[in-house]
Amino acid sequence: MPDKKKPELYIIKGDSETPKPKATAKKRRLTAKQERFVAEVIKGATASDAYRKAYDVGGDKSKGKAPMKASAIWTESSRLMGNPMVASRLQASRDSIQRSAASSALTRRRWIVERLEQEAQDMEDGSSSSRVRALEMLGRDSEVNMWKDEVSISTNDQTPEQVKAELEEKLTALLSGSG
Repeated sequence: MPDKKKPELYIIKGDSETPKPKATAKKRRLTAKQERFVAEVIKGATASDAYRKAYDVGGDKSKGKAPMKASAIWTESSRLMGNPMVASRLQASRDSIQRSAASSALTRRRWIVERLEQEAQDMEDGSSSSRVRALEMLGRDSEVNMWKDEVSISTNDQTPEQVKAELEEKLTALLSGSG
């Protein structure tokens, strides 16, 4: 006969809001095909073209496997683009490319400014016109911004009645002065 004794329960105080990560949880990685897909998209291929290059879509007649239809390739590539791990990898790659491009542009800009400064200070070999041009280019630099071309446009919004009255005044003045 089963014992009808109630179990003893204890309340353990702790931070129940933030669950601790499991020690056995492995970091999930992309498959080789997913990696190839991401690499092709990063190179500039469309999702469908990247899918074609990463996955076997041609079929195998010896195994009775038909090639995938374009609509199926589009569907599968769209699903793959929506995969959180693939999307995360794509975003990380794009961010890396942007950081690299910004760094490269900054390095190139520094190099150009250094050369212009050298040219502007070259009193022995450089001509005065090249020094002036180098100084002008340095002055146009976004940090210096000395010779910024500014165009100011002022508008005087008037009603049609005001414009008509002003024209009539000017015409009257012209006609009375010329007669």
